Amino acid sequence: MEEWHMELKEVFAIIDKNLSGVNQELGFRKQSDDDTSVTYSGDKGTYRLVHDRESNILSFDCASDGNDFVTISRNLLELGRVDEKEARSLSNETIDELERLFKSSKPVNLDKVKMPKAVSRSKAKNGMLNYDVDSLANRFGALYPEFKNDIKQNIVDYGEFLPETFFTEIGNAKVLDIIKNGPESEQKRLFKMLGEVYEDGTNEVQDIIGVTILGEMKNDPDMMAVADKYMTEYMSGPVHEINKLTAKNNRFTKKLKNPPAYKPKKKKAFNPTNALKEGR
Repeated sequence: MEEWHMELKEVFAIIDKNLSGVNQELGFRKQSDDDTSVTYSGDKGTYRLVHDRESNILSFDCASDGNDFVTISRNLLELGRVDEKEARSLSNETIDELERLFKSSKPVNLDKVKMPKAVSRSKAKNGMLNYDVDSLANRFGALYPEFKNDIKQNIVDYGEFLPETFFTEIGNAKVLDIIKNGPESEQKRLFKMLGEVYEDGTNEVQDIIGVTILGEMKNDPDMMAVADKYMTEYMSGPVHEINKLTAKNNRFTKKLKNPPAYKPKKKKAFNPTNALKEGR
């Protein structure tokens, strides 16, 4: 068989060989394999590589202490087009993830961690691209530079910017303080940024702004009055509907306070009620 037409078992064999060193160092052993996946386990936990033939995506999943598997990363792996070089590259990425997750590491120098890149305003306004959660992180860090290291630490901790965690644990306190106590100039700047990203943003970033961030106003009359002063008409309707829900103490808002363990999100049409059900 030509190298250009490698089967999944051959790809897994190359990856397995390349993982032998890190597996030995971290105490992992192959537990099982089948037509679509290979699983390794050890005292530190369990991880697996799973290939979806429909999407051609290879997922790297981890589990520890009896918890469910969580997808850490995804890579494109097109069977019939993958060669040995690409298989080795996939194994190197897996090694990097394993060392990041399970190897005792030195403190990260956040000065060397790059901020998420934002979509340019011109491309967003022209409809060429949409603002995404990385754009929101970049714009938030530009507006409030004192939070740049917190954003970078979030990326270090999760391998990507995880907006729900950042804003729930850190960013929302700043947002709510400005809405409650900030001067009008700061309030205007905040809502100008949120409005721009929301209006030309993906469904995901609209969920984050509408539910995770502004949903925390919980329909407080004073804060809603400030929001109404600066929100665009496009954003105002959904934010009001969301706040009617977040003001209530029900099973949806309990999920907001105690969200489930991180799992990568599927993009979907923006709907305030559905967003709350997902625990944002």
